[in-house]
Amino acid sequence: MAQPVEIKGIRDGLLIRVDDHPDFAIFELLPGQLDAKRDFLRGSRIAVEIGRRELSYEQLVEMQRLFEGYDLTLWALLTQDVATRESARRVGLATRLSGSATDLEGNALPVEPADSAPAAARQPPAPNALFLRETVRSGRSVWHEGHVVILGDVNPGAEVIAAGNVIVWGRLRGLVHAGALGDAGAVICALDLNPTQLRIADQIAVAPPDSRHAPIPEQAAIRDGQIVAEPWQTRHAV
Repeated sequence: MAQPVEIKGIRDGLLIRVDDHPDFAIFELLPGQLDAKRDFLRGSRIAVEIGRRELSYEQLVEMQRLFEGYDLTLWALLTQDVATRESARRVGLATRLSGSATDLEGNALPVEPADSAPAAARQPPAPNALFLRETVRSGRSVWHEGHVVILGDVNPGAEVIAAGNVIVWGRLRGLVHAGALGDAGAVICALDLNPTQLRIADQIAVAPPDSRHAPIPEQAAIRDGQIVAEPWQTRHAV
């Protein structure tokens, strides 16, 4: 049976999908999920997908206030119900996601190239991984309840937060937090590892001044209770 509430990372923040089965009461489901993942979600922009569920203008206002109480911003609502979609616009919510696989009616679109973003950046290749084929620029936050793989750089002033591992096939200069839900076995890998800050589970490290003549691929992991960077071994002898 599918989970009544599913949270996944998207280009614009986080997407929360709520099962539209009538037995699942949305205002009873959401607080429990938000309480359980409060630290992981804090500060995120939230889009909610509710399928065929009908919500009134007043209920959407209540939902906005619910998210605000968790330091979250509700900015979009995806719904197949016409009246609910109109109410969402009255509240000031967007009714589609940029570069998403969902159209204005909340229906799935075929995966096609788009001018605004590469297809690989719009749709993760696996249910538990977010794949971004782009540079994460200053001021942007990427959140995902799984692994994150970035084919590009993470610039200073950007942040990447994941419940799993973070792999950067490029230069890592921003803040990265792997194992954000407490997984001390998570790792952070980059071709050039020189972040403003690294976090793994509850451990925090700041990179020392870079004195290397040339960058080398490195992996950061928790060793003996602290974050340690070591050469990233992509091949093993047999």
